[in-house]
Amino acid sequence: MPYINRLSKHFDFWGTPGVGRPATVMVSPEQAPLVVAAFNRMRISHEVLIPDLGPEVERERLEREALLELAHPMKPREAVYDRYLSCQEIHHYMRDLSAAYPEIATGIVFANGTEGHKVKGIKISNGNAGQKALWFDCAIHAREWITPPVCLRIIDEVIADPALRDLADWYILPVANPDGYNYSITTDRFWRKTRSPNPDPNCPGTDPNRNFDFLWDAGNPTDYCSEVYPGTNAFSEPEVSGIGNFIVDIADSLVLYVAIHSYGEQILYPYGHTVEPVPNVDQLIAAGTASADAIAAVAGTTYTVENSAAGLYFTHGTSGDFAYGIGAVQYAYTYELSGGGSAGFDPPASLIQPVVDEVWPGIKALVDYVLAN
Repeated sequence: MPYINRLSKHFDFWGTPGVGRPATVMVSPEQAPLVVAAFNRMRISHEVLIPDLGPEVERERLEREALLELAHPMKPREAVYDRYLSCQEIHHYMRDLSAAYPEIATGIVFANGTEGHKVKGIKISNGNAGQKALWFDCAIHAREWITPPVCLRIIDEVIADPALRDLADWYILPVANPDGYNYSITTDRFWRKTRSPNPDPNCPGTDPNRNFDFLWDAGNPTDYCSEVYPGTNAFSEPEVSGIGNFIVDIADSLVLYVAIHSYGEQILYPYGHTVEPVPNVDQLIAAGTASADAIAAVAGTTYTVENSAAGLYFTHGTSGDFAYGIGAVQYAYTYELSGGGSAGFDPPASLIQPVVDEVWPGIKALVDYVLAN
């Protein structure tokens, strides 16, 4: 595993490396011999899944454009789940909600990205004094397009149900990395990082989920091309700094933090830097299991509940660990949704509805457990 961890800094791992499960890695033609040699040295069996990803990406781009031409425009205050939405559409949807329901919905701007896209979220609340708070964010990794629909579904459910708003105040951030998300739509489908400039002009961007101010570890601070490059220092990215500071600001009331990623069908809890159990590990497992059971009850999809370091790989500076370790949020999770398409990060639009339909009951079960304990 340590060697795999080092490889992850140089190659683009799609599936999670781990004992007993397959992993998927994207490499350039120049890198392929090094990867094959490493796998042979470690006696890891391997096969080529997609010899040339370019044609697959182009085919899926044409499919998305065709769906967009057929799609009806979004109605005000109504999200759609038959296609992937642009950041602008998502922001307009939240703006419309805030205008239509000013007594319960408040737009929030957490930061401005280096390319000018605002990090926009929404607070939904009945305004009851002294309520606990819940946080959900999506698409901090730009290419994980399946995640914003889950955040939108949470918004839809909470707007429509006063009982949910009576449970807690809800903070939802559908696109945590808008610069990167926009770039992944317009230019590079598998772009992961932010779009901030680096000394190497050929390798812009920082992995925002390695940039939080909790055990931030520069690793190789000049490895700008790495998909997990953590930045020049903790909170170097305005998106990350804005989110992190806001979490600290509401820490007194925040009891649940959920970062929604893809892919892997996992519910991960802290920490990423160690497999040693945290003090409330039993409660974290119990709440996560309640969520996984509710997801499985919809269509049989099995999510595992695991420590992040054991279930994923060793990490530093992640949002969930920051929320738990600095924000003192008692329940903090990273959800890795189902994958699909030619690569796990690009499920076809036909899978959006099934994913949000099965994940929402899991989110609701998680919230119920957390607020009852």
